[in-house]
Formats: sequence, structure tokens, C-alpha cells
Amino acid sequence: MPIKSEHEKRINAYIESNPTASTGRSHRLVIEGRVVDLEIFRLPIKFLFFNIENGRFAADLLTLEKELDRKLDTKNPQDAEMVKRILLDKSPADTKRLKEDLMSRGQLQPGIITAAGVVINANRRMAVLMDLYIETADDRYNWLEVVILPRNVSAIEIYKIEVREQYGEDYMADYPAINVLLGIKDGLDKGVPIKELAALLGKKEKEVVEHKNQLKLLEDYSKYAYGMIDYRKIEQEKITEIITEVEKNIRKFTNEGRRALEIKKLLDTQFEYIKSGCTYRDLRAFGRSALHPAVVEAYFDAFAKVRKGTIDPAEFKERIDDVNTSGTGLNKKQQQNKVIEEIFRKIKIFQDQQVKITPEIRKNLTEISSIITKLLKK
Repeated sequence: MPIKSEHEKRINAYIESNPTASTGRSHRLVIEGRVVDLEIFRLPIKFLFFNIENGRFAADLLTLEKELDRKLDTKNPQDAEMVKRILLDKSPADTKRLKEDLMSRGQLQPGIITAAGVVINANRRMAVLMDLYIETADDRYNWLEVVILPRNVSAIEIYKIEVREQYGEDYMADYPAINVLLGIKDGLDKGVPIKELAALLGKKEKEVVEHKNQLKLLEDYSKYAYGMIDYRKIEQEKITEIITEVEKNIRKFTNEGRRALEIKKLLDTQFEYIKSGCTYRDLRAFGRSALHPAVVEAYFDAFAKVRKGTIDPAEFKERIDDVNTSGTGLNKKQQQNKVIEEIFRKIKIFQDQQVKITPEIRKNLTEISSIITKLLKK
């Protein structure tokens, strides 16, 4: 059995020496497939630590670690303050609502902590209580009601408990899409089987695989667009919502048996398209139009020019939009020439057939002639 940490010893000592620490109530959890009723304790917040693996704020926490170039340690007061600010500032409206609820009704549901005091569920509640204590000096905000997980619970089981609780928690701010993907990656990295993870999240197995691939594409896009993996920027620019179309396109190109080099160039072209301001509908049209060799050639030509700087991003987007619209690989000027050529071809056929010119036909030809005269004067 692992040696008890100093933090665990401190919590145990406090409970043993303070009979009022027990609320006399219990909270039911599923642990390792068994239903367990755990006693609820009222502990001083100073004994507890924010969870650096908190799924709801994963993008912000991971980005902060990249900026600091080190792992966060919430046992460090400075790091704990930075994490607290993220928890409070992420969604001001939800924070305000939770603060008002805690002030009027108090804490209705217990948090969940490890034996060493790491808060698995209730990080935002703890941050709000800490803020309320600073604002009011009211001692009732200096405590958190919690259940304590058995000390031998595995990291995989802690992850499962967090997912089950967070997805069903009252006053839960909606998970940003990037954090859902990061949460799936975290579960897979911890060794949760895909089938079990899918059931836990209420998704199909293929969706879990697709989400995993989407996160990889998001990280690749971030390196392409920002020069580094920046989950916060991905979230701010709502890239997650459109990368799903890129993932579908790449899957389609792969299933069509295209060469890896061509798929990579099509991927980079889509990344540049996103940078230039395209929508998910534009990417959907990109996937449909890329069936034609002339279209692919036009895509690559525009991509090469924007990378060389011979056209700017706005013109690049216009060219890709034109190709998507025509589905032929022709730019706007080429499309216009094609229309004129088609009109000329049909009039020539009409002439060759030596059709009798009726008054109605004469009227239409006169109107056509007038339009041509006006166009030639431009």
C-alpha cells in the first residue's frame, strides 16, 4: 500500500480531532463497478488543492503550462492563484450564477476529493467560495463539503468518476468543444478502452476515434497557423467546429485511395483556407469539388501562390471559393470566358441551321445585339 502523504495525514488528523467535520450525511458513487456510500465531510479549503487535470478547463490549463514552459503545481500558492483566476474568469455569467446560488442556498452537493486533498469535482465551486471569503470575510465560505475517495483508487477510475459527475452536474457550464476532445484524449492516454470510453460518454466507438483524429488535426492546424499548439486560441477562434469537416474530407480522400503526398497537400490547403476565413460549408464544398483532377490542380496552384506571397489570403480564399462554386477548377475569369464561348457556340449552331427569322426571333436578336454593344463599350 502506498505511503500516506503529508496532505493525507493532515486531512485524517483534522477529521479525527474534529467530530463536527462529519456532516452525518453520505453521497453515493460508483467506484470500480460497485455502488458505494461515502461519508460527507466539511473540510477547511486550505487543506484542498485544485485539480490540474480538470476537464472543463483543459484548454486553458494546458495553454498556461505551455506559456510557463512547465507543469503547474496547485500546491504552490502562485500556481493555485493562476488556476483560480482561470476557473472564475472563464465564464463570468456562470460564475455569477454559481456565486449567487452559493450565497442564497449554500453548497447542496458535495465535492469529490482524493485522499490527498486534490479536488476531482467542485473546482469551480471551491474557487467561487474562496472569492466569496475574500470579499466578505464570512467564515461559512471557508469550507467545502466533500467525500473522500479511497486512497487506492486508480487514475483510470478517478477519470471515470470525474466524467460521470461532471456530465451530470447542476450549474455545469457547457464544455467547450476543444475540452471534450482533450477529455477523450486524456481518457485514452490513461488507458480507458475505446469501447468503455464510448459508453461512459454516451457516444459510439467510431465517434470516439473520429474525435481523437479531430484533436490531432487541431494540433496540426495550430502548429501550422500559430507556430505552436495553442488550445486557448483554437477555442477562441472556434476552429473545433469546422475541423470536423476537414476530418471528414481527409477520411474520404484516404478511402478513395489517394497518395499520402496528395492528401498532405490537400490538408495544408484546407488549413490555409481556414486561416483565410472559410466556413464549415466552404470546407464541405471543398470536399465535394476535390473529386475532379482539374479542381485539385487549381487548389494546389492557389496554395503555392499564397505561400510564395504572390497572392494575399483574401485572393487565395476568393480563388478557392470560385473553384468550389464552379466545381471545374476554373477561376472567375475563366468561367466568364467559358460562358461567352458557350453562347457563341449556340448562336453559331443557330446560324448554321438557317432558321427563318420570325418577328419574335428578330426582337430577341436585337436585344442580344444591344447587350453585346453595351458590353463592348466597357
